[in-house]
Formats: sequence, structure tokens, C-alpha cells
Amino acid sequence: MLHFPVPIGIVAGGVASEGQRKASQYGLRPPLLRLSSRDNWDAACGEQELIQRMVALARAAGLPFSRTLIVTCYVSLKTNPFVLLTGIEGAGKTELVTLFAEALLGHGSPQFALINGDSSWLTATGDHHSFRSLFDRFTSLRFLELLQEAADPGSAGKSFIVCFSGLLPEEVNYYFTTLLSVDEEGRKRLQLPGIPEEDRPVVPPNVSITATVHTAECAGVLHTDVLRQAGVIAFRAGRVNNVMWRPLAPPPVGLQRLWLRVGQRDPLVARDHLLRIIGATQWNRMGCSEPLASALRRAGIALTPRLRQDVMRYVANSFDEEGRGLFDPDDALRNAQIAFDSQVAQRLIWHLRDALDPHLLTGLMNDPDASRPLAWAG
Repeated sequence: MLHFPVPIGIVAGGVASEGQRKASQYGLRPPLLRLSSRDNWDAACGEQELIQRMVALARAAGLPFSRTLIVTCYVSLKTNPFVLLTGIEGAGKTELVTLFAEALLGHGSPQFALINGDSSWLTATGDHHSFRSLFDRFTSLRFLELLQEAADPGSAGKSFIVCFSGLLPEEVNYYFTTLLSVDEEGRKRLQLPGIPEEDRPVVPPNVSITATVHTAECAGVLHTDVLRQAGVIAFRAGRVNNVMWRPLAPPPVGLQRLWLRVGQRDPLVARDHLLRIIGATQWNRMGCSEPLASALRRAGIALTPRLRQDVMRYVANSFDEEGRGLFDPDDALRNAQIAFDSQVAQRLIWHLRDALDPHLLTGLMNDPDASRPLAWAG
């Protein structure tokens, strides 16, 4: 039976020992020397610097990604159990995930697994064959090996990223509602047949799961249960070809531990973080900017308390640990407004396609300054 124990260092905040399995490789070196070589890092390197690494790497590779789109992806990964990137084939969806992996993990890291799609779902006949082809893909040896490595005590403080590339909406709906579930505590479990629910393996919390979804060739839409758990980033129409990755300097020591520490998925912790920055009055007054608010009214969609709580976690995660905005480091309220609108668009984009210009929705996630009233209502 598959079993992925939670890495000790994740539970203990990243300062626990890496386990007895690693002891022999350190020999008789003093404990403090071991700690300094593993945990000491430049405290000046924070989330702002990680964002700048991504921006610099994108420019070096010739990728047409705005800083806003890069931050949108980054904050979505901090906030959501899964992140889906949607758009036509060749729009740069997989490249954006690879950009994050290159900046955080380094060039060609084995901690990044890119699992490419195939046509098996479309060519499979019958329910059994369809299930078998999809099940084999999402329980591929590469995926399970990465999960096992992430769960190893020696991987405490390491980040792992998985990208399922080139899915169709039907595949996403089936996978994220049938083969993978999220419990009330936010843990991701693999729904493997024949295994009791309490014994189903938990995906280690140091694993970020993403998927790229082709939406131009089919009329399928994403299931409500998928949208409730996943961040959705829509790409503008465009083509990204022949990307040449030019590696930057190796990531600073401790950058992966920083990434594992900063995500605020507990709503109470996220609320405290946000209110310390902008205050309760500003948060209670905050809503969607026009014309996003108008589109919601035309579509008859209200921001429910649950949706507003999800938005709050995203807005809280749009600030770093020092309280500086990731979208706008110099204006906290403007940063919060951009994050608020972006997350509402991510959650409701499939419901708003007929009520709002799709270019406006993708603009929220790419370049909000192009639609000034939408990005800032203050």
C-alpha cells in the first residue's frame, strides 16, 4: 500500500532534524555546523526577491509575461491546493509553471515533475477504458516517485512541484473530483480504488500541484467542485515558441523553506495577517471594482461568505511577511484591490464568460493597469 508520511520538518516549521537516514552522510561533524550549512541563509532574500528572480528569468528567456501575471501565479500557488492554467495550446501555460520551478528550485531540478498529456482520453472507448487511461496517467511512476521523495524525512525543507500538462476540461473534472480529494483540513488525498478512506495516501504538504488546461478545442467547462478548490489563471490568446532557458545564479539557500513557510491557508491566520496590514475597516469596505461588480450583478452572482473567505486568504497572501504588497509594494490598499479582483475573477471566470468581455477577465490576471478602474477603485 502506498503511504506518504508528512515530512517532519514541515510539521515542525522547518527546523526539525532531517532524520536518522541522513546521519551517516554527516559523519562526526558538530551539530551546529550541520545546522549552519543547512539552515543558514541570507535573511534579506524574501518573497520580493523571489518574484524578481522570476521576472528576470522570464525576460532572459524572452517570455511575454507581465509582472502581474507572474505574481498572480505565485499568490495562487501560495493560497490554493491546486492551480489550473487555462488557454489555447501554446499560450505559455506550461512555461509559467516551469518559470516558477526554475526560480525556486534551480535549473533542471528533479524536484519538478512535468507530466505531459496524450490523446488517450479522447481515443479510449467505454467507461472502463477511459478511467484506466486517466488513472494510469495520474498515478504514473514519475508522480508517485516524486510524492514518495517529498514525504521522506530527508526532504524536510524541500519544495516539490508537479505540472500535468495539456489536459482537457473533462480530464480535470474527473481527476480533481474523483481521483483526488481535499478534506476539511485542506489535506489532499489520492482516491485509490480498493483502499479504505482512512488509509488513502495524503499528498505531502510540500508538493504544489498544477495543471495546464486546453480550452479552445472543446466546449467543456470546469466543475463547481474543481473551481471551489483550485485557482484558475486564464491566458490571453498568443503563442510562446522556442523558449531558451538561461539559468540564473543558483537559488539562495533557504529559499525553499521560505516558500513552505509563507503560505497562509488557515483562514484565521490569514485574516490576522491581512488586518494587521490594512485594518478591519478597509477590509470590510472592500469589494469588486467596476466593471467586474457590474458583471456580477448582470450574472446574478453574489459574493457569498465562503467565497469572500477564499478571497480574503488570497488577498492576505498577496502581502509578504513584512506586510509589503507583492502586486504593488508601495501601496497596500491598491495591492489588496488588485488581489481582490484577481481572485474573484479566478473563482468565477467560467460563470462570467457570457457576462463580461473575456479580454477584461484575462486582463485582470495579466495587466490590470490596462483597465485602470478595474484595478483600483480608490
